[in-house]
Amino acid sequence: MVKLDFDLKRDVPELTGKVILITGGTNGLGAAAAKMLASRNPAKIYITGRNEPSAQRVITDIKSSGSSTEVAWLRSDHTDLASVKATADAILAKESRLDVLMANAGIMALPPGLTKDGYELHFGINHVAHALLIRKLLPLLQKTVKEHGEARIIPISSLALVLAPRKHGIVFDELRTTQDYWMLGKWQRYAQSKLANLIYGRELARRYPEILTLIVDPGPSNTGLVSSLGFLDKMIVYLGNINRFLDDDQGHWCQVWAVGVPKDKAKQGEFYEPVGKPTDGYTHWCLDQKLAERLWDWTEEELKPWLA
Repeated sequence: MVKLDFDLKRDVPELTGKVILITGGTNGLGAAAAKMLASRNPAKIYITGRNEPSAQRVITDIKSSGSSTEVAWLRSDHTDLASVKATADAILAKESRLDVLMANAGIMALPPGLTKDGYELHFGINHVAHALLIRKLLPLLQKTVKEHGEARIIPISSLALVLAPRKHGIVFDELRTTQDYWMLGKWQRYAQSKLANLIYGRELARRYPEILTLIVDPGPSNTGLVSSLGFLDKMIVYLGNINRFLDDDQGHWCQVWAVGVPKDKAKQGEFYEPVGKPTDGYTHWCLDQKLAERLWDWTEEELKPWLA
């Protein structure tokens, strides 16, 4: 196991008054991050997901910890952009500030499929749904910067992006197909979506420099995404991360760190590994500005009906 340098009280100051949104906060890393951040007493944490019993367990755990933070669950289905839009609209109707948007929800290495809106499953859930949420909430984040001095977007990516299709990085012409290529195609589909999370985050940092955008790789740990895999896929994860696996209670540390790190100790648009280490794991696609701009333009076109 990797030894990490992280101390909650040292690395995350009190979050008094702040409002935080964590997608996929009903289980796994999102739930663990919500529980840890609640101990630093923000005013409110929104968690999203589809499973109400799981959400209520997270809320109960936080309440029983003695935190004064209000925790609210919003039903949100990332396979359905209408549901994502409703989530954003609910926050806009209720809140006058949003200090942190943690784009945590995601799937990994699932069989071929499409979202309700017709996107390849990984790309639709991991990228398109988050892009819609971010774009809808950008004005509120910008308002928060003006009135309170700071706001953050924290996209969750993965160094598995190295497995993205080598020739294209992102296969735009086939994003509305299942991209059912070959036996390990599920890993390419996942990697493609994680590459999108990274370069879309870097474009957010470039286009909206007033908002601090920090992209995070949580690192490999035994989350539900891993434990639910079949034997062969588990071996791919384990063998691909020899000497990198984290203890089960450490997988959320890097994204919690990104919430609290002082602005002057973080680099806008940087990709951080656990905990708070700028990565050297970039592929050429990660730094390809033409690809980033093409993804931005493609995403804007796809989101037009939802942003009108």
